[in-house]
Parts: sequence; structure tokens; C-alpha cells
Amino acid sequence: TFIMLPDGTVGTSTWTAKAGGNAEYTNVDNDDGDTDYAYSSTNGERMTFNLASASVSEAEIASINTVTIKESASKTAIGVAYVKFYMMGTDADSGTIATGPDTVTISGASYVTYSGPNETSPNSGDWVYGDLAGLQIRVQQFRNPRFGQNRISYLYAEVDYTAAVAED
Repeated sequence: TFIMLPDGTVGTSTWTAKAGGNAEYTNVDNDDGDTDYAYSSTNGERMTFNLASASVSEAEIASINTVTIKESASKTAIGVAYVKFYMMGTDADSGTIATGPDTVTISGASYVTYSGPNETSPNSGDWVYGDLAGLQIRVQQFRNPRFGQNRISYLYAEVDYTAAVAED
């Protein structure tokens, strides 16, 4: 497996950065807990990110098995808090990548890594290496948390693949 971190913000984020202002990809590209994060307490607020290039070359991959969105998140709210994950973007054939929404329950005040489902397809076909170049992640606040915030300090896509076998 390898991970793909956010490396650009798409459009205007309606989540807020810890330091104030709109959240950017730099608020969620390090697993540093309360040092830096993006937060929301308003239903429907969104942030969408482009992802960095894959760290493994196409020649090293026989097939991509799954792509999973993961986040390190906490909440300051009382009760249950939710966010929705979406995979978006443009696939290798200039089609649309569209998975989700996948609702994740944020359950505690300590940062924990939460996972969306293991997506086996970006739309109707299998993942191919070229799909990764156009992959984006959207996170959306779902329902208003009671008297608090959902916080995300780390967000990434985890790619599980089968390695190519080198020929002798």
C-alpha cells in the first residue's frame, strides 16, 4: 500500500482552519492532532482537495485493488458527530470519479483514524493507475454537532495494490 496526501485545495473550502480563515490542504496533510487542523460545526460545509502524485510508479503495479479515504479526526461536541466522504475527480478515460457519500461517525475527543469503505471502483470499472492522477477527496459536515466542532488533522487516500512481477 501507499498513501496520497492532499496537495491542493479545490474551490473555496467552507471548513475553517485552526488559525482562522478557510481551511486549506496544509491544515490536513500532517498527522499532528491539535497542532493544525480543519474544523466545522455547520451542516453542509465542504472542503475538497487534489491529491499528490502516487509514490509508486505505474510499472511497479499489476493492479489496484482498493482506494480508501482515511482521516484522523476528533470532536468537541457532545453526542454523535458525522462527516461524509466522497471520492471525486476525473478518471484516466476523462470520465467522472464518483463514489460516496460514505458517512463516518466521529466518536471521541481524542484523535482516531477513521476509514471510509474500500472502494474497488472509481465509477463502473476497475481502478487503473491513470485514475489516481485525477483523484480528489471531498469531506462534508453532516448534521450539526451539538455545541462543538468536528476536527480533521490528517486526510489521505490509501491505495492497496498488487505489485507487478519483474520478468527475468
